[in-house]
Amino acid sequence: MIDDLEFDSVSDLVSKVVGRLSDSPLWFRGQPSNEYKLTPKLMRGPSRPMDEVYQREARLVARFRERSLPFWPAGYPQQPWEHLFSMQHHGVPTRLLDWSENLLVATYFAATTPPSQSEGKPTVWTLDPLGWNSRVPQLSDTGIGVLTVADDEAQRWEPATSTGDRLAKRAKYPVALYGVHNSPRIVAQRGTFTIAGDTWLGMDELPCDDTNWAGYLTKYVFSGSSADLMNQLRFLGFTESMIFPDLSSLAAELTILEGWPSDG
Repeated sequence: MIDDLEFDSVSDLVSKVVGRLSDSPLWFRGQPSNEYKLTPKLMRGPSRPMDEVYQREARLVARFRERSLPFWPAGYPQQPWEHLFSMQHHGVPTRLLDWSENLLVATYFAATTPPSQSEGKPTVWTLDPLGWNSRVPQLSDTGIGVLTVADDEAQRWEPATSTGDRLAKRAKYPVALYGVHNSPRIVAQRGTFTIAGDTWLGMDELPCDDTNWAGYLTKYVFSGSSADLMNQLRFLGFTESMIFPDLSSLAAELTILEGWPSDG
């Protein structure tokens, strides 16, 4: 069980996170509710056998590859990992969870959902990716800190493109992973990722008897409203077009700055 640590302002959050710094880097994830688990979209809802999860993933990857070809730049790699990160970016369910190397970017995502659409309080998670990966059996003796898609060990988590014998070699636990930066948004958001292994449990639900997974996660819950938190972030310059660098986001940001309602 991971306890909720409360913060009452952006400066309070920064102070508390800085107070817990060590030699290991931290990654951050913002969620609009402290009741949400650290579970990828593909694995939310009623528990299912992992074979079914991989079957669904294989079908989604295949369908995405079939239908996305006209939208790729000429010469762009057409490998499963590239497709998986693009799927995640565009909202297709995957086994990935988005994290950021920037604390305030994560805090922005914690504040984005209006209270009417979310139960609970805005929440920021921190993850020690090196500590976490040091407990993953497939990486413990490799000298790898954070996994990359070029590492041979990544095959244990790679996107399912079939449901054959390779599924028998799946790693059980989630792993911290550097992703393919295939969009300006991932670059702007200093995006990093974790990817689920062969267990339905979310990262915050893993048992701690043999491996203290919870020791690498910290949960901060905002005491106020998401609107209060967003106002503080905008004052500090963390606006929509900074997080989402495109014209649609700039238009939404200018609409708010000029005093027009943002709901159309």
